[in-house]
Amino acid sequence: MAYKSLYRKYRPSKFEDVYGQKYIVQTLCNAIENNKISHAYLFNGTRGTGKTTIAKIFAKMVNCPNKINNKPCGMCEICTCENTDEIPDIIEIDAASNNGVDEIRELKNKIKLMPVSCKYKVYIIDEVHMLSTGAFNALLKTLEEPPEHVIFILATTEPQKIPITIISRCQRFDFKKISEQDIVNRLRYISECENINVTNEALIEIAKISGGAMRDAIGLLDQLSSYSDSISIEDIYVLKGSISIDTLFLLCDFYVNRKIDELLDLIENIYNEGKNFNLLVDDILNVFRNVLICKKARIYFDNKNITNKEKIIDLSNKLDENETEKIIFKLEELSKNIKNSNYSRILFEVTLLSDFNNKDNLIVEDKIKTNNDIKDKLNVNKNNKPDNNIGNNKEEKKPNEQKVEVEEKQVEIKPIEPIKITKDKNILINNTIVQASTIYKKNATKAFLNLDKYLIDEKYRNAATILKDATIAATSIDHILLTYKYAGMVEENDIELYNIMELLSKLLNTNYKVVAITEDEWKIERPKYIELKKQNKLEIIEEKVEEITSNTNNEEVNNLIDMFGSELVEMEG
Repeated sequence: MAYKSLYRKYRPSKFEDVYGQKYIVQTLCNAIENNKISHAYLFNGTRGTGKTTIAKIFAKMVNCPNKINNKPCGMCEICTCENTDEIPDIIEIDAASNNGVDEIRELKNKIKLMPVSCKYKVYIIDEVHMLSTGAFNALLKTLEEPPEHVIFILATTEPQKIPITIISRCQRFDFKKISEQDIVNRLRYISECENINVTNEALIEIAKISGGAMRDAIGLLDQLSSYSDSISIEDIYVLKGSISIDTLFLLCDFYVNRKIDELLDLIENIYNEGKNFNLLVDDILNVFRNVLICKKARIYFDNKNITNKEKIIDLSNKLDENETEKIIFKLEELSKNIKNSNYSRILFEVTLLSDFNNKDNLIVEDKIKTNNDIKDKLNVNKNNKPDNNIGNNKEEKKPNEQKVEVEEKQVEIKPIEPIKITKDKNILINNTIVQASTIYKKNATKAFLNLDKYLIDEKYRNAATILKDATIAATSIDHILLTYKYAGMVEENDIELYNIMELLSKLLNTNYKVVAITEDEWKIERPKYIELKKQNKLEIIEEKVEEITSNTNNEEVNNLIDMFGSELVEMEG
């Protein structure tokens, strides 16, 4: 008999075997018992959290022919069936490959037919957000007035891509990430059943790596069982390409103690062993996260089951809170950049070594004065004297005097009229990269958090909706490069460019020239610019600008927002 992977073999076939979704299971069980079965359900959650599994179990339970007090018997052919593909009235559809209007129209014709052997025909549409706009429109009427013998279960990882008109016709269940303890318990059960020799420490590490996805955790356990007869935490490090705990803390110690030669030697060894620098940054980030918790919330830290506490405490004694926070921000920025880099080792080394130029502080933050940095101009020195370079007041402030707070004023810079910009994107990208700075990018990222308030602004709601889907790739003093997942989003950006530039001038208090490309295009172009910048071959190119006009009458975008709504749901990466 062919080998069956563990995640398939141990996929729950009844609600009692489901881990981590207690309230969803309880609600669905009550719905069956009380005969309050809805015609449509929406299951939303990250991968591996049980959406499809629970959908299949629910489909079997509602169709049990031998219910006792409205509870499934658990003994009939339908209740005990492990593979729902064998039940003709439970139909699973992959919307990723069946996302057109024709497929949905064919489905509409079939649902009129009565079930073959069950009470209900249950349609499970997986990754429903992949349906086209036309397909959603074709499905809408069916969801509104379905036949009594039909139940729809829509499953998705991206509910923000589903029209609100579809969502409003479903009972929505949000699947949470499964807790590490629930994952460990399930893995321990599977290990015992399969006679897999694995340490408790390794089970905990697998649960952490899986990020709340049970399927990922079981899949990794399956892979490890093929690699080693006795699974230890070191086997996990080898298999996933990360470094050992001892090496990780040694690297952090060299970094904090500014041992540059030892640090470079260790990085070279890590590189020669073929380790994954993406994972390395995440591991270091997690260490300093625990260091910060140790400093700020010691009681919480002491009570939690955090591994390697003594090493974390030792690191925390060498840093203050401000230094630790700056390290975390720097590593977080590195984590985003290194994923798109073809030179991960170089980027990793340069980021860490950039801190070794300053004798006083471990982390140096560029102090670039922008229009909204008014507080920097009002700083008071340690002797409570105003900065002699600001204002004419030379009077000393007495120690017992109350601190006078100065009201910070926002200076709104109105956009230049008319707005002019070159249409040559290559020039705009080049001029953005030449003077790009992480500080400018950080300011822009922070400003983008205020986009929500413009979603209800009649003039800027289209621009705000488009920018919510953008990723800031690079920012200079007056240029910003945005990337979008799809080419259609780039087209929408370019159509709405006038209002986007106006809106950014409000958010950032300065006038920015905006250029947008797809994420795939940026992955191709980025290494070229990194190499040119490293060789000092990038120069500002003269921009031949032309006037652009407002697009406030963009009926197509307005209609889309009216149809889908402007509310956006944040996704995990």
